Amino acid sequence: MMEISWTRRNVLSGLLGASAAAMTFGAWANGDDVTAEAALAARMGLDISADRLRQVKNLLAAHPAVDVHSHPGRFFMRGADLWDQSARIFLAEEDGPERSVGDMAAGGLAAACFSVVADMRSLVLTPEGGLRALRPLAEGEIWADYKRQIGEFRRLLQDGSVSLVSSASDIVRNHAKGQLSAILTAEGGDFLEGDLGRLAEAWNDGMRSITIVHYRVNEVGDIQTEAATHGGLTPFGADLVRAMNAQGMLIDLAHASFETTRQVVAITQKPVMLSHSHLGDGPGANPRLISVDHARLVAGTGGVIGSWPAGITQRSFGDFITETLRLIDAVGVDHVAIGTDMNANYRPVFDSYRQWPLAVALLLERKMSEADVAKIIGGNFLRVFAAAAA
Repeated sequence: MMEISWTRRNVLSGLLGASAAAMTFGAWANGDDVTAEAALAARMGLDISADRLRQVKNLLAAHPAVDVHSHPGRFFMRGADLWDQSARIFLAEEDGPERSVGDMAAGGLAAACFSVVADMRSLVLTPEGGLRALRPLAEGEIWADYKRQIGEFRRLLQDGSVSLVSSASDIVRNHAKGQLSAILTAEGGDFLEGDLGRLAEAWNDGMRSITIVHYRVNEVGDIQTEAATHGGLTPFGADLVRAMNAQGMLIDLAHASFETTRQVVAITQKPVMLSHSHLGDGPGANPRLISVDHARLVAGTGGVIGSWPAGITQRSFGDFITETLRLIDAVGVDHVAIGTDMNANYRPVFDSYRQWPLAVALLLERKMSEADVAKIIGGNFLRVFAAAAA
């Protein structure tokens, strides 16, 4: 989740009509008609042939595609009691999670990480127009809000359009039968409030990955966007890394400082993920971006980095593909995924799941093999997800 949540209405979701939104993944993948995808490409000024789009459909039918970080429809905001009206405007549901799930099916995804936002109640709108974790919180407040968000996530599952999964093999099985999968994750380990005993409860809730820090300087470690206070990972944070390894839960290092990342990598016995970022341009780069050395720390565990379509430096859909390829050049094709931060990103250049086939098409247009594209859109994540659980 970015410091500034961009709230413009997702117009692309409505371009093709309600009937397309209701289409199931299975119907999408098994069809030869690419009219909808071609129309969307034209509207975006992309020159993609019908033959290429049919190739993409076949690829997505054969290989599960996974968004490694998302907040579909800002489901985590339903039922929220926000203290600040301006923050409510920034964080309110955009089009609703049901619409986002419909777009996911229409775009040919197999799965996405549905992330609750652990430190949400501490976020305030600053005079500069950004969101920072500045509001003091009462004891137990984060845990109570975590449970509210879990309840909203469960309600989202009730109509059967998306199914909670607990393993990589579940995703593969669901993909084979045309069923969308949701991996429950948390952005921020704040809900633990320094209590490792809550990790087992989160596991029982269905959670399979935690972004251990977010925008609040919590009990776990230092973050990218505030001054260092812990010197990296705290003793509790080190214990959390070991406990997540033992539990089989995937560690996500998005938002973690370089030093926090370095210390986690020194402890973990399992591959880790950095779910949403991209490479900066050297000294003075936005603090949410990462250096090549930072990226290689994650890759060195056998892990994966989610290429992030944020408008910090990117201005177009093509820029996102260029940044993805730059990340591949830095760490290798086995260590890159896609983490859209859907519905909670900053000026996203990739802002509808209906655009997913177009991203796949542009990767193929850049002379990537189908086998390598299959790794980026889902295969690498599935490998790391399985290894974390082993």
